Amino acid sequence: MAFVFIDRVLECEPGARIVAVKGLAMNEEFFLDHFPGMPVLPGAMVLEGFVQAARHCLGEGKWVLAAVEQMRFNRLATPGEILHLEAEVTKEEDGETWFTGRAKVDGEGVCRLKFAVRVASD
Repeated sequence: MAFVFIDRVLECEPGARIVAVKGLAMNEEFFLDHFPGMPVLPGAMVLEGFVQAARHCLGEGKWVLAAVEQMRFNRLATPGEILHLEAEVTKEEDGETWFTGRAKVDGEGVCRLKFAVRVASD
């Protein structure tokens, strides 16, 4: 199964910066149980969106999540909203590419974090 958490890339400076969006539809499977009666986007899905955006930004290679630091949530994202993911490369060190990321809905901060990806070893 291909799991895609980005609907569209709005901006991309290859190897440097990306802005992507994900429309949050009520029929997304993760909303069914997270949480019954109060559907909210799981934080793991926000992180997955950032990793997929980073892969698109960096291009070739089997990029995998290497580290997450300072992941903070400011508000919940819910069905019917459009999540904007902005990620910018901050450094490359020891085979890892580090990003600073911000997720927003209608300009309001949902999440911010620092994360790294690296090429998977086969």
